[in-house]
Amino acid sequence: MDRFPFLNVVMEGLGILHETRKLFLKNKKMSMMFSVLVFPFLLNCLVFLFNQTFVGFSYIFMAVFPIINLYSDLVTVHASALTLKNENIKIKYFPVMTFKSWKGPLVTKFYIALFILGYGFLYAIIFCPLLVFSSKLFFLVAKSVPLLILLEVYESYLAIVWNLSMVISILEETYGIKALRKAAKIAKGMKPKIFLLNLSFHLLTFGLGQILQLINWRRSFSVTLATGLVFVCLDFALRMFQLVTYTVVYFQCKSLQSKDVESLGDVEYTKLSSNTVMG
Repeated sequence: MDRFPFLNVVMEGLGILHETRKLFLKNKKMSMMFSVLVFPFLLNCLVFLFNQTFVGFSYIFMAVFPIINLYSDLVTVHASALTLKNENIKIKYFPVMTFKSWKGPLVTKFYIALFILGYGFLYAIIFCPLLVFSSKLFFLVAKSVPLLILLEVYESYLAIVWNLSMVISILEETYGIKALRKAAKIAKGMKPKIFLLNLSFHLLTFGLGQILQLINWRRSFSVTLATGLVFVCLDFALRMFQLVTYTVVYFQCKSLQSKDVESLGDVEYTKLSSNTVMG
């Protein structure tokens, strides 16, 4: 396997996905996650239904989405972490435990949004000259598509720290810039496999977006509503699976870090013992 490092990274990435899949099937504890996720899932569906029915109030429902997504993130990460640690908690206590940790992730989301905004300015700085100096559409596409792919790939790399910092903010009392720095620190040694996972999730999201563009939304209201609900469910499921995957990654990073600390301690102990004997 050492002769094929890329194949090794692929296999390790698939191993993380396998651990995530086993987490859902591990035992009845994950039924807690599905039980508490019913509420944000129904909220997502209701927001979509009202947004389709009362278009004039769409801005109100768009403001509700971040709150629902934050609650979904809290529930998903806490429930999967409890399952990984084999800890039991009654469902009636779960909402209280979840709401206690909302401030940290909210602050971290704010900083991530600033980074994404800055990355958006980078997009504008790169593509505006192309729009100005490209006289023909063919040359514009030929120049912009490779750059767009490169920027998307680099964003997947940056998202390693962004996504992992969200898990840290939920499970620890560390948030904001400190969470981002800690995510960058503990992800060392695992970035290639996490990067591969990010690319996979981005491709799935991109595929869903392309399918949405191919759908004829001018059909009957019932068909449009049913199709929209299906995609809301798929998007919610993909987001949940990604968060569970990052929770698995978080515990693997922590385990790897603790092993490195233990091995460093053994080295220091060996040096100390050698010096004592020499003395």
